[in-house]
Amino acid sequence: MSSRPPIDLLTLFGQFGREQQLSLRDPEAQLQFLESVKASMKDALENDALLHGQRTQNMFEALAVSLGEYKLLKLEDTGRVHPEGAYTAPDFRMVLTDGRQWLIEVKNVYDRDPTRQRLQLRKVDVDKLATYARAVGCPLKFALYWARWRIWTLVDADDFDLVGTKLVIDMLKAAVVSELGEIGDRTVGTKPPLTLRLMVDPTKDRSIAEDGEAKFTVGNAKLLCGDKEITNPTEQAIAWMFMQYGDWEGEEPTAVISYDKLEAVDFNWTPRERSNEGQDFEMIGRLSTVFARYFAEQTIDSDRLVQTEADMVPGWFRPLIDPTYKSDALPLWRFIIQSSRAGKGI
Repeated sequence: MSSRPPIDLLTLFGQFGREQQLSLRDPEAQLQFLESVKASMKDALENDALLHGQRTQNMFEALAVSLGEYKLLKLEDTGRVHPEGAYTAPDFRMVLTDGRQWLIEVKNVYDRDPTRQRLQLRKVDVDKLATYARAVGCPLKFALYWARWRIWTLVDADDFDLVGTKLVIDMLKAAVVSELGEIGDRTVGTKPPLTLRLMVDPTKDRSIAEDGEAKFTVGNAKLLCGDKEITNPTEQAIAWMFMQYGDWEGEEPTAVISYDKLEAVDFNWTPRERSNEGQDFEMIGRLSTVFARYFAEQTIDSDRLVQTEADMVPGWFRPLIDPTYKSDALPLWRFIIQSSRAGKGI
């Protein structure tokens, strides 16, 4: 828990006291306030849309922190905004590395039909966000998490189409105009396979019985990319991240045998399909999707939301974003997907 004074809680208590015309010094006021909070919390925990919306907002914040391509990231929608009813503060203010400032509203989009991924927002609600953005002189962006596909996009408010009283955008258009690469998102490739090799302790029994069974003791473990061992700790962490959360599939373990003795057991991660026989590398996924899988592991249990927050991992993806970072053991191919609006002065 933070050691900062509980200002937010005190603000809520003050509002409660004013509305109920109670003295904050009255012990009974504290009891009534706690009962009110308890009832509100019960209602919130029964509201799946609210919970998933909060989880998505927290995920975007944690993703941005992991990418690290910003000067400042601040929660914007806190405190009162006057005149009341005229403005709605977006979720975040971000200062990019080049000094530009964006206001970002985060939305969770879920449709059970995988072919029908569309977000509709009431124009009147977006207008209040846009009015706030104009008042503070910042462009308004929407970070959209397409939960059915675990895909993040970052679009401008002008990318929505007006349909009646609604502003609409579908996932395909959002992917085309997405500006997520501006804050560090990359599509990454490396050389397959990625291998976790469990080396057998040669001082212990490692013989193979007639029925093919072998009992062995693990002596040490290695990580490999292609046929090269990865020894750098940073690169080991990247490889392990790819194995756990990338697009490649884990295969059944294979035995490495020499002279009827078990030498090692390999666990390989390989692409579902090879794109080109003459190509050294294969794509392993987008960093934003890799992070979405990590965040889901921390917050979802058996398809049920159990947390709305996960531990921050500041700069987790920095080596993958740094264009000067190179490695012989873990070669990296990094692609920045630019918005179709780039270079059009939009």
